Amino acid sequence: MNFISLRKTSPEESGRIRLILIASIALSLITAKYYPLDMLNHFFPGLFREDSSCIMLNVTGIPCPFCGMSRAFAEFLHLDFSKSMYYNPSSVLFFTFSGIFCLTIFVLSFLNYKFVLKFNRFTLLVFIIALLTIWILNVYFGHH
Repeated sequence: MNFISLRKTSPEESGRIRLILIASIALSLITAKYYPLDMLNHFFPGLFREDSSCIMLNVTGIPCPFCGMSRAFAEFLHLDFSKSMYYNPSSVLFFTFSGIFCLTIFVLSFLNYKFVLKFNRFTLLVFIIALLTIWILNVYFGHH
């Protein structure tokens, strides 16, 4: 049942981990400031029928587990948690967990350690249940 462990890394690998993490966070902040759907509609007018860049929502009418996350992230950054939850009910928990996880990875990289994930059936089942829970919350309570 031990699916996360720590492994010692070289200083070079730790530097790469920090660089990738910082680039990912920067990209997330840019997409929160410049909403991706607005940019896509600017360059490809009429690409989406609905007011959403989610392919699943546009094709089936059913939101995916992460529908509304861009808008929810923008509201989360403004510390408006109720509006963040309005766009995606699981967003506050998701962003808080992600932030703590990223901070932990960043601190461990300075100590030349990294997380190693070991996937087995139990781990896969936990992730599937978590994803289904997020999806059900978004379908029933999310703003579309």
